[in-house]
Amino acid sequence: MDITPPLPIAQVFRTEMNHDGPLSATQAHQVLLYCALDAACVPMDPLAVQAVVRLAQLDYPTVQAVIDWITTAGTPRP
Repeated sequence: MDITPPLPIAQVFRTEMNHDGPLSATQAHQVLLYCALDAACVPMDPLAVQAVVRLAQLDYPTVQAVIDWITTAGTPRP
């Protein structure tokens, strides 16, 4: 059972993406991972993109754990 929260696509982008509904779980995971990496200022090279694509195929709890690690690693310590 997939528990990935839906990430709806704004209407303005649907026509550009040729997409009528919410993202699939894998696509939603990719968006979440890219957002976390971007917020942590992690540069993306081809190997990093490949890693995101593969990680996005995992289940939501695993993806969320990876996002939590990225967020924690990107948080400056006092």
